[in-house]
Amino acid sequence: MDWEFYILNYIQDHIRNNQLDVIMPLISMLGAGGVLWVIMTVISLITKKHRSLGTKLAFSLITDLLVCNATIKPIVNRIRPYDLNSTVQLIVPPEIDPSFPSGHTFFAFSAATICFLYNKKLGIVMYLIAAMIAFSRLYLYIHFPTDVMCGAFFGTLTALLSWFLYKYFFEKKKEFSLEAEETEE
Repeated sequence: MDWEFYILNYIQDHIRNNQLDVIMPLISMLGAGGVLWVIMTVISLITKKHRSLGTKLAFSLITDLLVCNATIKPIVNRIRPYDLNSTVQLIVPPEIDPSFPSGHTFFAFSAATICFLYNKKLGIVMYLIAAMIAFSRLYLYIHFPTDVMCGAFFGTLTALLSWFLYKYFFEKKKEFSLEAEETEE
């Protein structure tokens, strides 16, 4: 765990500044409660052209809730870094749930993966947003680096599993693969 504190403290000592102290909580808020992804899902569901994306996002986000919040977090029950290092001054309210894995990162990478499988260009943009959300969690001293790395890994894995399960059970007639659907934008 020493290397994880080294990374977190490096960010605090060498990257943290007044401008990022304003920006990073806003970026982190994008992932709070999966709000950005829920909004994206609802908008996709109500537009006929992107309903397929919306249904896959909804399926994946429900799977994410079950895997991340209802299973992994309570089982691992990892303490947050600011609870172990009380010298750090938080610029956001402390979280109430366990640290591992980062739910913000989990949901962000899951949604980005679904978007990428649906449309590569959209997916790349979503991966950039997911990466910013992941970094914000380290910047804010809310998560350990392994919380964020595993959140990205498990979020991506859950999205892939969700994609294949959705395609298999709900789109049996269509061939399923990792190929993007490439919708016209």
